[in-house]
Formats: sequence, C-alpha cells, structure tokens
Amino acid sequence: MKLIKKGLLDTWQGLPSFGLQHEGIPPGGAMDTFSLQIANALVGNDLYDKVLEMHFPAGVYQFETSTLLAICGADFRACVDNVEVPLNQPIKVPPGAIFSCKKPVSGQRVYVATRTLHDEQVSRVKILPWSMNPENVFTDEPIRILCGREWDQIKACSQQCFLSRPFGISPTSNRMGYQLIQEPLKILPSQNLISSAVTAGTIQLLPSGQIVVLMAGHQTTGGYPRLAHVISADLPRLAQKGPGDSLRFTLTDSMTAEYEWILVQNYLQQVRNVCTLKLSQHRFDHH
Repeated sequence: MKLIKKGLLDTWQGLPSFGLQHEGIPPGGAMDTFSLQIANALVGNDLYDKVLEMHFPAGVYQFETSTLLAICGADFRACVDNVEVPLNQPIKVPPGAIFSCKKPVSGQRVYVATRTLHDEQVSRVKILPWSMNPENVFTDEPIRILCGREWDQIKACSQQCFLSRPFGISPTSNRMGYQLIQEPLKILPSQNLISSAVTAGTIQLLPSGQIVVLMAGHQTTGGYPRLAHVISADLPRLAQKGPGDSLRFTLTDSMTAEYEWILVQNYLQQVRNVCTLKLSQHRFDHH
C-alpha cells in the first residue's frame, strides 16, 4: 500500500512477542489481538502476520496491486474509492483503489489485513460472500478481573467502590496504559514494594489513589501495588474503549478466566478453518 495521507498513530502491529521481558523488552503488539486475528483469517494470512492498526482520524492509502482486504475492529465507516465497505468480510480491490475512513461510529481501533493477489487481476471492488461477525466486542458488560497480590492494600470501602462505580478513561491514556478517573481509593498503611513483574491488563494503584490499567505498550516491571488483572479474554474489549468512555469492573475467578480464554481460542481456530475453506473454494471456482 502507498501512503497518501498520514493518520493518527497508524502503525503495523502483530501479536505480542513474549520471552524477552526478563531483559526489559516488553511484548508489545496490537491492542486488540482478537480483531487482528479475525482480519488475518479473513484474507488467509498467517496468524502472526502484521496488520495496519489505525485510529481516527485515520490515514488514506492506495493499493498498488490487486489485493484481498479485510477490515475488523472499530467501525470508522471504511471506504474504498469513497464507497462504504463492510467490516469483517473479505474484499477484493483493484490496483489504484484508495482506502479511507470517514467517521468514527464505534470502537477506537481499526485493523486492516491485506494479501496481494499474485494470480489474479482485479478490475473492480468485489465483496466476497461470507463474513465473520464476532459478538460481544463492543458490549457495555463489566470488564472481568482477578484480584492482584496487593488487592488488600485498599480499604474495604474502596474495594466496594472499585467494583460498584464506573470509571472514566482519561484523555491522557495511551497504548502504554489507561488512566482511569474516579474518586481516589483509600489506601491502608503499607511498606514500599519492590518492583515486580507486570503484564497487559495489570491494574496498578498510583500514590494519588487513582489507578492505571496497563495495555499493549506496558513496561515489564512496576513498583506500584497490583490491585487486579483484567482477564485475557476481556483485553480486546477494553482495547476498543478510549478517552471519554466509561467502564466497570467485576470480580471473577481463575477457572472462569481460563475457560473464557479457551472459548476465544476455539472460536478463532474455527474462524481460521472456515476462512481457509472458503478462500480455497473461491480460488477453485475463480479458476
């Protein structure tokens, strides 16, 4: 793709790269790994291929070759040659076609996966007749959390507030972490902590009594109390929230967190299997 107009924080992102945290290198990767994998599956890419992560206002790009395209995640009213195209559905676009996004409708991040069609010359935009429409991506259901090692460092009344009142997401939030806005939590007297490992979804308690949820660009260690951890299955849903949005938390247990993660992985495997079959049938029919 050729860049026509630069967008806000458009970057190529893949899945997190684990294994180097002990050397101070964070895993990084896409904020919403679920949408990234759906997009890659729809065009027949490898699970680990990078896609374009876009925020609004988004960039404008031109395709230089015949391309298979999939747009997942947030709804920014994506267009090809100024004609609106659907989310979660593979689309063939011809050389010279221009991709743009008109306005944000829901969500915070769009994921665009592409694959060059080496054996086909596309002459017009063609939407292929299957789609994957994942549910519960933009729901207002509470974000599920597990208690952290320092959960008991806030008073019982603050624990109750944490779980019963909504938090706002601060405009200063970014890929490193979401700063949440609420009445400061009341902290019990405690000793200073030794800096310890953190990960995406770790909820840290700041000295001010406010909290921050670490996201994809998080550091590898931190010295603030770890009140809780967002379960992995809910991180993509949290990633599609942004400044001005509100959210609530609810406690769950490790068995539920593991079960929900397995459900997500099974669903993604089913999507990959179905898309592989559909693309194979389409290529056979085309030839």
